[in-house]
Amino acid sequence: MAKKQTELFTAETIKSLETEREFQTRVCDLARINGWSVYSVPDSRRATLSGYPDLTMWRTSDRRIIFAELKREKGRISPAQEVIIGELRALGKVEVYLWKPSDWPEILGVLQRP
Repeated sequence: MAKKQTELFTAETIKSLETEREFQTRVCDLARINGWSVYSVPDSRRATLSGYPDLTMWRTSDRRIIFAELKREKGRISPAQEVIIGELRALGKVEVYLWKPSDWPEILGVLQRP
């Protein structure tokens, strides 16, 4: 029994249990701490553009803009999200990411770098 309880608190298990909303809160908090302005789509099901990424973040100090789609660890993107992500990446002047909780080291690097 003790082993099963211990397994509940491993980093991998915690990541898999984290909801998308909890993950989004964590990313938004990190971004704001590092000087980013953050806009999140309140309810993507009611968005005027199906597939629009969860977060739009910008920081004027280094003239960067980021679009980020967030998913639970085992989440998948929809066909509409694939199209929008592809179109945004084709612009070449913005940063576009698809992040899951296991991408936290990358997220730290992207949002903390000047």
